Amino acid sequence: MRSNVTDNESAMMTTPHGTIQGYNGQALVDAKHQVIIEGEAFGWGQYHNHLEPVVTGAQENMQAIGKGDEYFKDAILTADTAYHSTESIKKCEEEGIDAYIPDKDYRKRHPGLKVKESSRIRRRKKFSSEDFSYDEAADEYECPMGKRLKFYTDKAKANGIFYRRYYADAQDCMACMVRQGCISKKGERGKRKQLMIPVESGSRNYSKEMAAKIDTDRGRTLYPHRIIIVEPVFANIRTQKRLDRFTLRGKIKVNIQWLLYCMVHNMEKIANFGHEFAVA
Repeated sequence: MRSNVTDNESAMMTTPHGTIQGYNGQALVDAKHQVIIEGEAFGWGQYHNHLEPVVTGAQENMQAIGKGDEYFKDAILTADTAYHSTESIKKCEEEGIDAYIPDKDYRKRHPGLKVKESSRIRRRKKFSSEDFSYDEAADEYECPMGKRLKFYTDKAKANGIFYRRYYADAQDCMACMVRQGCISKKGERGKRKQLMIPVESGSRNYSKEMAAKIDTDRGRTLYPHRIIIVEPVFANIRTQKRLDRFTLRGKIKVNIQWLLYCMVHNMEKIANFGHEFAVA
């Protein structure tokens, strides 16, 4: 993922214009006037680690102008799927922020997006764990085609939840006529299928909690506001201010360049709405 000989702090990133070596500029934006409260350029292609430092930076900025430590308490924060991670969700919860960060399957579940229904028509229905019957005496599962999956381990862990893992026989799976309609590819290992059965755990599953939160009426009402709050800011900087690429190398220089453009954006907002800021 990182990096190259000319800029060891940059990273390979996939963009709508292809794969590039570079940085991505992040910004936390005020909903009322689209003022950038915090910005930072990261030489890392994955967004899920970016929310925490940006929120921390925004808090420091507020404290620098005399606001209290709990300035963002109960504030609503929306971020797209790329920021969905346990660390991001925990950070928001610790700071008392009312966050709405959808998981990767959000669009499939949303009744108004028509994604789930169209994709369901195009693909065969796959078996799920509910289609497998459990033999308690043998501690084995039987698949819908009558083949056995044997217990392998109870130490598999994902998203804070422990699972009991069961494996099918490779020969049974390879000869199966309905293999393509079996459990998801995420449950495969080599040529044989595996079944993951969740067991009780003391740790919380922040991802599932957030998925349930964003599926509420409130979540589905608030989250779409994100696109009209933050996307125009990036469009302004990219199109009107002409920052369509960073022209410097090194994290420090690139970050300075990004922050300068953020400042110019904010100056434009102050010129247009300065009287309202003074009243506030």
